[in-house]
Amino acid sequence: MNNKKRPTIATVAAFAGLSVATVDRVLNARAPVSEDTAQRVFAAAEAVGYFAARLIGQRIRERRPSYRFGILLLGTAPDFYNNLANAIREAARDHPAANLTCQFEYIHDRSPAAIVEQIEQLAVQCDALAVVSYTHPLINACLAQIRAAGVPVVALLSDIDEHFQEPYVGLDNHEFGRTLGWLLAHTCGAREGSVGVLLGGHRFIGHQTRVDGLRSYLHEHAPGLRLLDALINMDNSDISEEATLDLLARHDDLRGLCVVGGGGDGIISALRQLPLPARLCCVVPESTARSHQALRDGLVRAVIDTPATATAQALMNLLVTLQAGEPFDAQRHRIQVALQIITAENARL
Repeated sequence: MNNKKRPTIATVAAFAGLSVATVDRVLNARAPVSEDTAQRVFAAAEAVGYFAARLIGQRIRERRPSYRFGILLLGTAPDFYNNLANAIREAARDHPAANLTCQFEYIHDRSPAAIVEQIEQLAVQCDALAVVSYTHPLINACLAQIRAAGVPVVALLSDIDEHFQEPYVGLDNHEFGRTLGWLLAHTCGAREGSVGVLLGGHRFIGHQTRVDGLRSYLHEHAPGLRLLDALINMDNSDISEEATLDLLARHDDLRGLCVVGGGGDGIISALRQLPLPARLCCVVPESTARSHQALRDGLVRAVIDTPATATAQALMNLLVTLQAGEPFDAQRHRIQVALQIITAENARL
């Protein structure tokens, strides 16, 4: 005979440290309760095996607001952006305070008019947007108009407003550049030589900020390392590969090589074609299976990563927060995620 009692509302209440009446309100939606209280009841119901735990979870989801967010990413660096998109989907699915769905679009045509069209199409379908883009008068005017119409827009990974007066989620890009400088100066094994850098485009504020941070660090702490003029790679691996081969052919004193946007796989492809110069230090920013293999093979010294999970969670939280219609507050609406440095010793992909 099984003497184990079937869990009741009283069992759930005792486990949650709440009254039976409170649990009943959550279960039967008799009166409003706070989100935290509802979650405590749900967690307790699952823990004790209460038969209506799934119903409680459904009640909680029904009480939450529902939002649709538009996410506009670059069509280049597919491994990086696919990883980020998957993290955003997970963060949306698991958000504790709202029912979220995300609509993803990708920029393949980088002309301002094409980007504006994509942004406008998302804006009429979604409650808020997150956009990866460069700065341009047409794009900035479009975003200003959308915000004025009451649709929040978050700049993702790279600022779009030159004065940084916009919601933002991503790395501190100046810190990224300074960290890049530190890595190059301390691992290239030389006090003098040239450093090559590839960036997606000068209009990407985040990329330019990274280059500025790199330049300032080298100027202050490694003046013998000369930063070459940045080369545009459009975040494209094929262009990065050709640019890398060209830099290696033209600069015998090349001691550092890095990319501050997408296209890091192109550097890796180029380095696999030639004997690796003994004092060359390469740093890329995309944590992918290929970059981790390059770390293990000694082609790349370090990867400066944008943690996808932390970025995605911060983005979903901010987009939900902005639904309240609050005026822009730089302290609360500009979220800088901590960067991660990956070497051969902690590469696990």
